[in-house]
Amino acid sequence: MSAVIAPGPVEKRRNPRQRALLAGKLATNEASLTIDCVIRNLSSGGALVETTSPHLIPNELHLLQIKDGVAWDAKVIWRRGNRVGLELGDRHDLKEATETSLRALRRVWTHLAGH
Repeated sequence: MSAVIAPGPVEKRRNPRQRALLAGKLATNEASLTIDCVIRNLSSGGALVETTSPHLIPNELHLLQIKDGVAWDAKVIWRRGNRVGLELGDRHDLKEATETSLRALRRVWTHLAGH
C-alpha cells in the first residue's frame, strides 16, 4: 500500500520571505507613537512582526529595521495574537534621508542605534 502525501500550503506571496530575527520599531508618520517589535521574516513586499502591543498598531505606519537604518511604508494586512502581517511599500535609507517627512523616523533610529 502506498502512502498519499497531501500537498503543502499554497504560497500566496509574490515575493518569498526570508526568516529573520531583527529588532524593529513600528512608528506613525510623525513618530508620535512607536512600538517595539521583532521582525520574524522579511521580503521586498512584506514582513511578519511580533509585538506585545498589536492592538495599538494603526493600519498604516512605518516599519523601522534598527540594525541597517532602513524604514518602509507599511500597511497592516492581518493580525493574529501578537503577530502582524505587513505589506511593505517604499523603502527609505534613514542614514541618507533628508526628506522632511522622514526626519522623525531618522531621529528615532539615531536614538536607538546610538548614532
